[in-house]
Amino acid sequence: MQPFKRLAEWYLGIPTAEPGQGTAWNLETNSPWPAWLPPWLVLILGAALVAAVVWAYRRDAGWAPLRVRMLLTGLRLTAVALVLWFLSHAILTVERVGLPVIVVLIDDSASMGLEDHYRDAEIENAVRELVADAAEQGRTRLSLAKRLLTRDEGDFLKQIARRHKLRVYRFSETAVALGRTEYLRADEVNEMIPLLAGLKADGSRTRPGPAVRKVLNDLRGAPPAAIVILTDGVSSTGDADKLSTVADLAASHYVPIYTVGLGSEDPARDVQLYDVLADEVAFVDDVIPFSAKLKSYGYKGQDVVVTLREEGSTTVLASKTVRADDDGKPVNIEVPYTPKIEGEFDYTLEVVPLADETNVENNAETQHVSVRGERIRVLLVDSQPRYEFRAIKQLLEREKTVELRVVLQEADLEFSAEDRTALNHFPVKKEELFQYDVIIFGDVHPGRLSSGALENVRDFVLDAGGGLIVIAGPLHTPLQYAGTPLEVMLPIEFAEAKSPPLDEPIVDSFRPALTIDGRKGTSLFHFAENDADNDKIWNSLPELNWILEAPKIKSGARVFVEHSGRDGSGGKLPVIAMQHYGAGKVLFHATDELWRWRFLVGDLYYGRYWAHAIRFLSRSKLLGRDRSAELTVDRGVYERGDTVRLQVRFLDERLIPSQRDGVAVMVERGGDVQRKIELKRLPQAPTVFEGVLSQAAEGAYHAWVATPSFKEKPPATDFRVEAPQRELQVRSLDRADLQLTAEKTHGRYYSIATASLLPDELPRGEPVPLETREPIALWNRSEVLVLFALVLLAEWLLRKRLRLI
Repeated sequence: MQPFKRLAEWYLGIPTAEPGQGTAWNLETNSPWPAWLPPWLVLILGAALVAAVVWAYRRDAGWAPLRVRMLLTGLRLTAVALVLWFLSHAILTVERVGLPVIVVLIDDSASMGLEDHYRDAEIENAVRELVADAAEQGRTRLSLAKRLLTRDEGDFLKQIARRHKLRVYRFSETAVALGRTEYLRADEVNEMIPLLAGLKADGSRTRPGPAVRKVLNDLRGAPPAAIVILTDGVSSTGDADKLSTVADLAASHYVPIYTVGLGSEDPARDVQLYDVLADEVAFVDDVIPFSAKLKSYGYKGQDVVVTLREEGSTTVLASKTVRADDDGKPVNIEVPYTPKIEGEFDYTLEVVPLADETNVENNAETQHVSVRGERIRVLLVDSQPRYEFRAIKQLLEREKTVELRVVLQEADLEFSAEDRTALNHFPVKKEELFQYDVIIFGDVHPGRLSSGALENVRDFVLDAGGGLIVIAGPLHTPLQYAGTPLEVMLPIEFAEAKSPPLDEPIVDSFRPALTIDGRKGTSLFHFAENDADNDKIWNSLPELNWILEAPKIKSGARVFVEHSGRDGSGGKLPVIAMQHYGAGKVLFHATDELWRWRFLVGDLYYGRYWAHAIRFLSRSKLLGRDRSAELTVDRGVYERGDTVRLQVRFLDERLIPSQRDGVAVMVERGGDVQRKIELKRLPQAPTVFEGVLSQAAEGAYHAWVATPSFKEKPPATDFRVEAPQRELQVRSLDRADLQLTAEKTHGRYYSIATASLLPDELPRGEPVPLETREPIALWNRSEVLVLFALVLLAEWLLRKRLRLI
């Protein structure tokens, strides 16, 4: 019918309908016979006329073939019909009308990214049919919705658009119109297909009720004839935003809602492994604890097997069985493994897939570990055997991963002979000093060190990327090092620093407090699994007494621990601070009383801190990464839809690109296609470049600096993107609410198996008159007159040929 209508419009010169419009045709005629004749009599007279024409040609040309007589009869009756047409004075009136609106909403929230197993055989077969010939083989709820709308070149939408204005929205928290035009015609549906195909299930909240309310507000001047919504019905913000809450409003506007339920009513069962942590540097024959967290949905009380293997290998190196807890409640896991050979390894911690698990892509994470045969080489230097010196020495002597050497300036001559860790003197040659990974510099007498030795310490940090820990003391360090390389390296300003007088007793104790950077920016002070437990530990640690007052820190320095009560020029007095210096790092202790943390608990927290600090400072040198820059992200865990902020800070100003956008970072998710992110220089910080990664899918990511190039391994970092937890707390199809909404608004509920019937069952709606064109007279058109003449001529010629005239 539509092709015939378009052909007639072209022939009669009627302009084609614009998007969202149509034409209504009205044919007006006068009766060619007297009005007083009843219809039944007209039918009898018409039948008599036909019978008379048939009888006449049977009488006059009975000898002729039947087909010839039928042709003559047809020509005579056509001529009579044309005469009646002339007498009817037929006039065609064409009205331009606005088509009724149909709105299609498609849910793109995070819960639409779930895959389901269907017990209903009819639905399962329909799902298989949908994905059978699709380029995207996923069975996620959103994939099924997109496939339903776009298969067969968008035939589902084209069926709707042939009789209605079509408007397509996507929604999660609110409804957003898709497409460049306000309404779609059937021949414009192809433009919508790539937009639908590009939808991702990344909405952090689902509010179907407010989304429909926005659509009704958008079209409040001309309410839609119906709303079609493809969703799982989940409202992640509570019952107040359910779809049924807007049913009464839609019904009051006489707008039926047709719902297509996607997903299964059975709980979406899933296990997620995340936060996999392991030391970047480990040692042969030492235990590597691989820690992680596990969340499960639908498997409470079931045993979950976690295995460790090398990436690309099927050999299980270690395994552990844990029991799944309540839905969404994390379970801490630790899988220990002892490596036997050194090298660079990528270890994968993986949950063995469980029965009916909907998503196995979040079952594993990979961690890179550098397994070394040698120990971390630490040089501990001090003038006297202070409490801090002895506590550190005893601790590191027992630490299997550390190879300790000690220089004690005021030791007895027999000290180096009796103690296997002792050295006679501070290493003089640069190559001797550079053999170490970390130097712990206590209250060292500067008069017993040559200027060359201090320059070597500077180069050890600046060029070799070594780690330096400087512990303040009451006698020499750091104030007596003013004007030496040590002053430049430390994160404090010497000009305002002062040490408490030696002859005055210290009566005020204080409890150190973690800064935000100490809590979130480093793992040095993580003594517990969560912040609350960590705070309890910090509040239970013994108070300290002595502190070097350094009220001002250098620009770019980071304060991890501060005084709980006394202020400096820029905040509280720093207790532990760090500064990048060249390729290495310098950690400064403004107190030499951390040994007090050992009271009643031994090395429980004191040992953890020093182990973390030494590994942290040695990491760059041991891993062989370029220490002239560092790549960081603003946090380690993001929710899907969050923006990941990447920052590159150049520690060696000689390598800073001259271009404003001269830094690029490559981001990769577990073997997926890599993405290149360009970073731009911050106007207020010329050594810092920033960029953002948006619309990152769920998974574990590895990022590294691609431009500029580095001599050694480029700076790198890792982060993780998770599905929004609020969005995934409820995972099952809410069919009851979808059915209730359809019933209240006089619509209908469809499953994925019956959704193909929907376009034919939508209400036609009432078109709105927009414009009436000039009437077109059809009875006296030249084409009709020519046809009448041709019919008479054809009958005359045929009768002449048959000698009937």
